[in-house]
Amino acid sequence: MISFLIRYARHTASFCITVILWAYFMFGYLVLLPVIFLPFYLWEKNAPAVFQRLNHLHLRCFFGLGRVLIPKTRYRIAPGVRALRSSIIVCNHISYLDPILLVSLFARQTTIVKSTFFRVPVFGWFLKKAGYIPSSPAEMFGSAMLGNLEDIKAHLAAGGNLFVFPEGTRSRDGRLSPFNKGVFSIARYCNTGLKLVWIRNTDKLFRPGTFVFNAFEKNTIELELIASLNAEDPIHRLPVGAVADQARKIFAEKLASAIEGGDVRENHRIKKNINSE
Repeated sequence: MISFLIRYARHTASFCITVILWAYFMFGYLVLLPVIFLPFYLWEKNAPAVFQRLNHLHLRCFFGLGRVLIPKTRYRIAPGVRALRSSIIVCNHISYLDPILLVSLFARQTTIVKSTFFRVPVFGWFLKKAGYIPSSPAEMFGSAMLGNLEDIKAHLAAGGNLFVFPEGTRSRDGRLSPFNKGVFSIARYCNTGLKLVWIRNTDKLFRPGTFVFNAFEKNTIELELIASLNAEDPIHRLPVGAVADQARKIFAEKLASAIEGGDVRENHRIKKNINSE
């Protein structure tokens, strides 16, 4: 009976924490950011940079509130990740928290967003004004694509980062999906190297397929710079597909190493999936 009451109390508390966090998240986008951003949009020439900084501050506050409400989750962000500037960042993708965590780390950032979000009223307008890039082939090729690429080059030159999840969607079972070649083509066009960043344990805090944060399990979310593929490296003379395959291989090796160093029972299912590839 006591154990049932403890589980019920934790579930209730986790639900309340979740509601508070997502309420703040939505309040920021529906009220705070529009009120603050619109004056800058009307008078500031570089509106995307302003919105990116405001979005960064909003999400830093989101994770700051999360640290207070969920103290059992800690964050270990490698200094090499925090220091990234003017970089194209390639990441694995395991949770909806991944992109907003990256935005919270970098004041100047952009990414590739599913084109369907650009058609959402108000939210789509903000995405465009923030300089985010649509993923739709119809919008990513031709003159529109060239404009996007030039904007990315200017963004990188100004110290901004472009972060991309080449798997396209978050993993539900820990396996790595095939890598889309788009970001590797962008890196070649911009004559920019790639920074490979490993994300770990965001899926323990916010599990795929759930609404409630896992507020009472000890957890450490980690971001680690695992490789740099510089523009002058010989690998960049290979076809884009080969560069994508090499990047995926580095992530696969890191995943295998993480599993070997972790809890065998917890990671048995993931290891079985990898061995079946």
